[in-house]
Parts: sequence; C-alpha cells; structure tokens
Amino acid sequence: MGQYWKIRNIDYEETTGDLGKLGEFFWYGHDDVISLLITPVIPPHFKSKPVLSKTSVSEVKDDSTISPPTLLTLPVELLVVIAEELMDDYLNLICFSLTCVSMWELTHPVRYRVLESELRYKSWAGCRIILLGDYAQNLPKGILTAEEIGQLTMKNEDDKDSDEDEEDLDKKMDKTLGRRLYKADFRRVSLHLNISVLENRRSWGHYSLYKELSNFDWRFRPWLSFNWKRFIPREAEGDSWMVRNFSKREFVAMSSSHHLAQVVFSLIGCSDDPSISMIDGDWLIEGPWAGNRIDITLASLHEQEHSDETDWKDITAEVKQRLEALAIAESRNFEF
Repeated sequence: MGQYWKIRNIDYEETTGDLGKLGEFFWYGHDDVISLLITPVIPPHFKSKPVLSKTSVSEVKDDSTISPPTLLTLPVELLVVIAEELMDDYLNLICFSLTCVSMWELTHPVRYRVLESELRYKSWAGCRIILLGDYAQNLPKGILTAEEIGQLTMKNEDDKDSDEDEEDLDKKMDKTLGRRLYKADFRRVSLHLNISVLENRRSWGHYSLYKELSNFDWRFRPWLSFNWKRFIPREAEGDSWMVRNFSKREFVAMSSSHHLAQVVFSLIGCSDDPSISMIDGDWLIEGPWAGNRIDITLASLHEQEHSDETDWKDITAEVKQRLEALAIAESRNFEF
C-alpha cells in the first residue's frame, strides 16, 4: 500500500486531505498550498478612504430641509456601530454600505477591518504546520499544548487494558500521538480562497440581489469580490522569497518561487517509517520544522518587519545542498 501523507494545520484544525505518497506529489508546484502559506498583503488602494460624494454624512445630518428623517440623519457614531454589528456577515455589511455613496465612504474603515480579518482567517501563514505520514507514531516534542495532547489522548475503553496502569497508558499514548494527529477529525480546507458576495449562497438564491450587486461599477467592485492573487506580494527586481520559521527564527531564501513547495515539504515532514517512494530521501521524515509556525514572504517585507532583529538564522545553504542531491538521485530537473 505505501505511506500516505497529509498537511495538517494544528492551530486551525484544518487539513489538505490525502496528498498521496510522498514520491508522487513532492516535485509538483502545489500553488494552492503555497498560496495558503504566503502572508497576504493588502494593496495600498484598499487602505485609501474613498471620496465619491460632494456631501458628507455630517452635512446631510445638519440639513434641516430633509423631512422626514432618513438613515443618514442618525449620528455618525451610531451608523458606525450599526456597520460594526454587521461585521460577521459581509454580505449584510456590503448591502448596508451600498445604501448610498455617503454610507459607502463612512463604512470604509469597517470594511477594511473585515478584509483584514478574512485574510487572517483564510491564510495559514504563521500557523503550526506539519506534513504527516500515516505511519507516524511519535511527534516532535513541544509542538502540541498540554490541552491538545489531552484531546488527542482521551482515554476510552479501546485504549486501556484492564491490567494497564495510568503510567503505562501515558507512555503508550505518547508513542501514538503522530497516528492520532493524522487521524484527527480536522476540517478539510477550501483551496478556493477568493472572497465574493457574488458567490454567496444568498446572492445566488435571490436573483434580484445578485443582479443589483453585479451592476455596481468599478469604484465598488473591488470590495464585492476579492481575488486572493491580489493579496500575494509581487517581487520586484532583485527581491527574493523567504520561507520563515517563527518558532526557531530560521529562514530559507530563494530567488524564485518555482520550488517553494519542495523547500516547505523538505522541512515539515514527520513520520517514523522511511517508506516514502523516493531515492535517498529518508531524511524527509525528520523535518526540522515539523509542527513549527511558518510562513512565506518576500525578503523586502521581512526587512521592513524585522529590520531591528539580528537573531534570524539563514539555513539556505544546507537546504539547497540536500534538495539538489535529492533531485539528482531522483533524476529531476531542479534549480534552487
């Protein structure tokens, strides 16, 4: 049968599902998985507050000719509170914001906060990530909290023999944590990362709402449908990609994004069995970053964020050497 593998996000209790045997998927691009690990960056134009109307909400509120009172005659602070109450349902927030141009401008900070929240929720950047084989028994020390270990090792009638004391049982559990994490009931992550009110089930179910939302012009459409690719940073000439480990303060730098998947897979693998359907790849089952907090970003962004920090360790050379040797053994075209 062979050993099968899954990528598991310990923090979000999410998984990619079965990827197959390591040798069957290792050398492919896996752009969807890499997109999950890239720290999203919101383009500057989303941060700029739109100015679409000639009249502010406060001016409308002070206009005594308006009768009867309208939504805009409510205090600005109360309108913001209403918008904040709708943050858990982006479709409702958008519909409220589209009441008029003045409301669209007023609710911009709230919509921006929702966008930040949605990107954090969907992205795996900075989470504890592990590529786990189904023959795994042990896990690296320290990657699970005591509470998480307790959840995985809940004692039931099948786990305990009548003659087995608590100490023996705990030792037994420690040696099966890998298997238990592999089989844990994690939610399968959606690799469709786009955020769109036009793809909302309620929009589809109400044609008039869908049609009305679809007819808004270019000034509004960026907020109606977010393509995940917009939030993947673009490398400038001379820039490079970095795979970072926040747990160990280590990184691997690459001039191209083409083989990011191989770098990640080579660092986060975990199993007790070397049957991986690859030549000279036994070391892949002992990934030094398995279960650590990792992400992918540009070197320029890393410099901006951590310019005053000097404790990051560059392990690029050793990772490059190992992957290039593995590619030769596997007869693969590979340029780091």
